[in-house]
Amino acid sequence: MSQQTATSGVYELKFALSDKTDAILVVDEKKLHVNKTVLSCHSEFFNTLFNGEFKEKSMTEIPIEDIDFEDFATLLSLVHPNPIKPKEENAEKLLELADRFMLPAAKFTLELFLIATPLTTMQKIQLADKYKLDGLLNQAVASLALNEICGIRSKLDFKRISDNTKAVLFVRMLDIMGY
Repeated sequence: MSQQTATSGVYELKFALSDKTDAILVVDEKKLHVNKTVLSCHSEFFNTLFNGEFKEKSMTEIPIEDIDFEDFATLLSLVHPNPIKPKEENAEKLLELADRFMLPAAKFTLELFLIATPLTTMQKIQLADKYKLDGLLNQAVASLALNEICGIRSKLDFKRISDNTKAVLFVRMLDIMGY
C-alpha cells in the first residue's frame, strides 16, 4: 500500500458514513460525510451553506472547490473529537482555510499548535499578524530580547506588519528597557 493511499485512508475513515452524518462534502472527487449541525455550530459559512436559501441546502453531495482534500479534512477534524494533528508544513494553509470557512475553533486549535512548534520567533510573529492570532503574537514577542527587537526591522517586512503588531513590539521594547 502506498503512503498516499494509507494517508488518504485516515481522512476517509475519519469522515466515513455513520448514523451521525447527514451531509456529504466532495473535495477532489473524495467524499467527506459530515454532520450539518456540528459544522453549522462551528462555522457561519457552513451555517449559511446548510441552512440558507442556496441550492446546496437541498443537494445530496456538496462540492467544495479549489482546496486540497487532506488539508480540508484536517481542518474539519479540528472541530471533532480525536482531530487529525496538523503539521508545521500545512499550518499556514490550514489557517487560511479556517478563515475562508469561518472556523474560529479550528483557528484557535491551530494557534495553540503553533505556539508549541519550533518555528522561529519571526515566523510566529508574521503568522500571528497575518491571521490575527493574539496568543501566538504575545508568546512570540515575550520571548524577544532587546537586541532582537532592535534588529527586527531587518528581519520582518515592517511595511506589511499591522499597526497592532508594531504596538505590541514597541510595548515589549519598553518593558525590556524598564519603562
